[in-house]
Amino acid sequence: MQNLSLVQTKLEQSLCAEDFLRRIFLRPLVEENLEENLSLTDNFGKELKEHEFVSEFLKCKYEKALIDEIRYEFNLLFVGPRRPKALPYESTYFDYKTLFGKKTMEVRGFYEAAGLKVEDTKFDKFPDDFIGYEFQYLYFMSFNALNKISNENMDEFFEIIRQKQEFLDSHPKQWFSEFAKRCTEASNLLAWKNFGGFLNLYLEKEIIKLASFRKSLNGFKK
Repeated sequence: MQNLSLVQTKLEQSLCAEDFLRRIFLRPLVEENLEENLSLTDNFGKELKEHEFVSEFLKCKYEKALIDEIRYEFNLLFVGPRRPKALPYESTYFDYKTLFGKKTMEVRGFYEAAGLKVEDTKFDKFPDDFIGYEFQYLYFMSFNALNKISNENMDEFFEIIRQKQEFLDSHPKQWFSEFAKRCTEASNLLAWKNFGGFLNLYLEKEIIKLASFRKSLNGFKK
């Protein structure tokens, strides 16, 4: 049972990291949300927990003006009103810098297979391959995998892990590094300069982690 417990711990760490990352892009970066977001970092793996990106957000608890600066640069990097310096949509890195390209539809296929869909008010208006939605999907898959492993439903657990690994290989692995590079190069604040490194570290750790689960739990699979 030691391997099972270790896998659960690693999945919980992934879940918290993905929850933290999806919230950054899906919820307003305001003081009211800060404490709840930072509480998730308590359950990160050691390297992510001690990363400079997290340290910069922790400073916001004591430097109240910093969250406003982080939010302002967030808008410059990812929102507008001018063209964002680091577009947070996968298609723009492949489909001639346009939205709703081939990659968007591929991502939508993964969501639909998992029973997910972009909310009705934004469906076909807001790209499915927005980084916030991709982390929403990753969070959802980690959550479901934890449920399956808690019930020792190993066949369904391994299928979820397979789907998550396929998604990481087909999508985040293909564009996160370039997106991270643009964040680092275009940022003025340390928070966003360090975000790219944090994103790449998450992806690197997650790919290794998912590949290790089958080996760790080989005896539990029917």
